[in-house]
Amino acid sequence: MKVRHKSSGELIEARVEPVEGKDWANIEKNNAFQFDWTLEKRHETYKVRLDSDEEILGLISFKDIPGEFRIHICLIEVNRRDVGRKKRYDHLAGCLLAFACEQSFKRDYEGYVSLRPKTELIGHYVSKYGFRQLGKNLFVELADAERLINEYLNNGR
Repeated sequence: MKVRHKSSGELIEARVEPVEGKDWANIEKNNAFQFDWTLEKRHETYKVRLDSDEEILGLISFKDIPGEFRIHICLIEVNRRDVGRKKRYDHLAGCLLAFACEQSFKRDYEGYVSLRPKTELIGHYVSKYGFRQLGKNLFVELADAERLINEYLNNGR
């Protein structure tokens, strides 16, 4: 997968990996993330980083809900330095969402991924990522999940 360097437009190789022991200590001590990620240790938690650097650029936690054939995103956040107009890298959140979709397909859930966003972010998830609303939750599945995977993990292939 690749993320886009905002100022140069260059596509840079990146990867999503599980958050491990040493990562938790770094997340806790640095000021890169707004949320208390230590509360997410009970869920599957993953990080996105450049292949060439250990800095964590974004985080996602989700739980597997096999009885409902879905993955539910508990929390997703991009490093403070990569939010807004002055961000360094683009496509970080998209890569994390696409990774959750990929995990859903691997578990035979047909790409079904849900989340409960802040109210002000509903429109963003719907317009940018193709999520649909169902009550207070948003979800993506099948073709929309495949589109996210192709766009963000397979770089448009």
